[in-house]
Amino acid sequence: MTQYFSLHQGRWQLAVEGDNYQATRHIAAQCQHFIADDEDEQVDDQLRSCVNCARRRWLVGAIECTALSVRPV
Repeated sequence: MTQYFSLHQGRWQLAVEGDNYQATRHIAAQCQHFIADDEDEQVDDQLRSCVNCARRRWLVGAIECTALSVRPV
């Protein structure tokens, strides 16, 4: 999964431009860590999408995957 993300300061980030979620759907379809977020927090029409995952965190121009993130101790 990390081939789709870039590591920035211990956070695995996926660049997201506008509302084109095609890539996030493809990635989430392969992800063993996907957990659907609450319905009121979902932004994509298709459920299985990184932007609808409870483990994602919104950043400016990207999302962080907390399931993949490695934080220094």
